[in-house]
Amino acid sequence: MVLINSIKQVVLYNKYVFKHFNIEFPKKQEQRKLYTLDAKGNYKHFIKGRIDEKDYYNFRESIDLKKYLKYIKLNKNAKKLLDYLKKNKIKIAVATNRGNSTFLILKKFKIKKYFDVIITDRDIKKAKPHPDSINKAVKKLKLKKSEVLYVGDDIVDIEAGKRAKVKVALYGNKFKGADYYIKDLMKIEELLDS
Repeated sequence: MVLINSIKQVVLYNKYVFKHFNIEFPKKQEQRKLYTLDAKGNYKHFIKGRIDEKDYYNFRESIDLKKYLKYIKLNKNAKKLLDYLKKNKIKIAVATNRGNSTFLILKKFKIKKYFDVIITDRDIKKAKPHPDSINKAVKKLKLKKSEVLYVGDDIVDIEAGKRAKVKVALYGNKFKGADYYIKDLMKIEELLDS
């Protein structure tokens, strides 16, 4: 989710999982995949063939995610942007590769009320970079794709947005292929007004 910075949380959580299974933690250049892929993608990329898939998912489900919430921060201007969007009756969705932790995060920051639709990896068959989560959100919001601005922060977001045939704004990164690049969440206001 673009509204939060969860890199530290994702790294610490996955270090715990890898340590439990006595698997070497990925090198720095590979760690990005830990927070761009969903649980299935992480299993396929990092774990498959080393441990039983069912054991992997069962262990992940047994972890108390609440103890990792303290490592997640709300990005600057996130609340201000949500207030603006809601005040102006602009429909808002979450389309994330996260699972159950999504709802804990929304609750922690008291921002669930802002979203008209929330799509997690549990609601779709294929996670980003596949467009399933975006397509499902667009359908539930009853919007035309030409009315949608998808905001992401990684290459998988650009790929998913392009595959879904919606405009893509990339926050805080410079991966090629986005329609817009923003460093401040409030720039979304300008993009929507143009």
